[in-house]
This record gives sequence, structure tokens and C-alpha cells, in this order.
Amino acid sequence: MDADARTRSAPDQRTPAQRRADALGEICRAWLERADRPVVAGERPHVVVTVDLDALRGLAGTAELEDAGPITPEAARRLACDSRVSRVITGPGSWPFEVWRSTRVVPLALRRALGVRDRGCRFPGCGRSPGWRDAHHVRHWADGGETGLGNLLLLCRPHHRLIHRGYRVEMVNGTPVFSRPDGTPLLDRGPP
Repeated sequence: MDADARTRSAPDQRTPAQRRADALGEICRAWLERADRPVVAGERPHVVVTVDLDALRGLAGTAELEDAGPITPEAARRLACDSRVSRVITGPGSWPFEVWRSTRVVPLALRRALGVRDRGCRFPGCGRSPGWRDAHHVRHWADGGETGLGNLLLLCRPHHRLIHRGYRVEMVNGTPVFSRPDGTPLLDRGPP
């Protein structure tokens, strides 16, 4: 939180409880992403989200966190935006008949290129450093969006959640243009 406060050009609009929750989430994520984490049953610690294709495409469908229960399709899209994906195709009765290898949605080399290009969160007025950001598909990969520099940008976790909760971003001549849920543009100023 301290490093984040030094890089801000505008006051942080989150409550102290929100800042602490975001900081705890970042600490946990950094710990889980370290290469020396233990392996259990052949895998590093992970979260399993089962989602049908319609829900991933933003249509009516179902999504569920393993051992936790149902989540909204939009929450599943947010979790799948910058993650490692294992595809399991099921047949009648939900029996798996094809399992694909786990692949990273945004490969490491592309993530590094994003860090060099974006230098932090691209949300107007933010700029948090690239090491703590998510790579966001402007057009979601489940909707046919390309996993390439022209369709990706870095967003910090709070702003990534805003985008998946109704704020919009589109690329115009290679530049991200942000707007509120009502369509009014967000200029380069502090977060809402």
C-alpha cells in the first residue's frame, strides 16, 4: 500500500477496509505465484472455476467455484481474463471425454512486453506499477478477442474489477479509451 500511495497522482478513493483487503489479496497472489510454492497432487495451489461456454461469453449460463459454490458469469469472466486455463470438454451426463493441457491466457513474454509498453495500470489517473497488474483483454478472448498487444492492457486489480462491473474500455487507434457505465468518457484524472 505504501508503494502504491507514492505513485498516485490523486487521492485513493477506497475505504481503509478496501485498501487492506486489496493489499491482502496482492500479498496472497504474490506468494502463490512464486516458483518455489509447494505442489499438491501434482499442481501448485490453484482455484478451479467450472463455467459453461455461454457464461464465459457473457450470456446466461452457470459458473461455480470448486468447494465454494456458484458465482456470477461476470465473476468467472474476470477470473478467466488473465489466468491459466485448462479446458475439459464433457459429453452427456457431464462425463469428461477430452482434457486439454493447462495454458496461460497471456504468455510471459507478452506480459513483459505489456509492462514495457504500459508501465503500469492504464486506467485514467492510476499508474500502479506493472508487477502487480492484470493483463486485460479489451475484447475478451472468449468472445474471439486476440491475445496480442493490440487487444491487451495492464490494469490494477481495483480497476480491473471496475471494467468487469460495467466500466468500459475500447482501443481507438491503439490507445485505450475508458468510459463510465452510462457511456460518459473518463478523462485522465483520479479513479472514480
